Amino acid sequence: MTGKLKFKIGEISVFNTPFALIPMASIKYMTEDILAKNDSKALNDLYMWGWVYGYTVTKELIKLFNLKKFEERYKISMDTASLVGFGDYQTLSFKRADHARFKVIGNPFAKQFYKSDQFVCHYLRGMEAGGGTLVHEISIDNLEFECAARNNLFCLHQNLSQENIDKLDKKFVNKQLDRNYLRKRKIEFLESIGDDPSKFDI
Repeated sequence: MTGKLKFKIGEISVFNTPFALIPMASIKYMTEDILAKNDSKALNDLYMWGWVYGYTVTKELIKLFNLKKFEERYKISMDTASLVGFGDYQTLSFKRADHARFKVIGNPFAKQFYKSDQFVCHYLRGMEAGGGTLVHEISIDNLEFECAARNNLFCLHQNLSQENIDKLDKKFVNKQLDRNYLRKRKIEFLESIGDDPSKFDI
């Protein structure tokens, strides 16, 4: 991160991308608002907003460091994720164009919700999936299997290819992802910034 975070009057940039410092309270309020509505579309919108974050930051990382190999893209993006403020990322397993399984230790965002009985990391899951799509070079989505909002210790997340998601219990998946809706939104976003969705089989 040395030299990559720049402050000017009225402007912050990280990896040559305009940034703003946003307190966790803001994302918590957005999440609480959406969870209270019990609205699947709104929850998927929250996930998609995170997806845009992950995609745009990872795109700049890849360009800045000229990351051509999967292992380089994976390591740099995971190291960066641990610096963003959502907890310490610890990889459990990963395979290119297939999956990445990781723990997010001490996630301060999710811990704000403890003792909840819900998974709350919808925005964060979106961030991980957006970045994962560029790292794996295929359409990736993210599912949460454990949450610090429930255990006060860690979150367990998995970036998964669409084929791997197809193998999981549909009820579990559908609580976190509306894949048809998200596919349309991803296509709209990628086309709006001049990127080709078909490059990722979206």
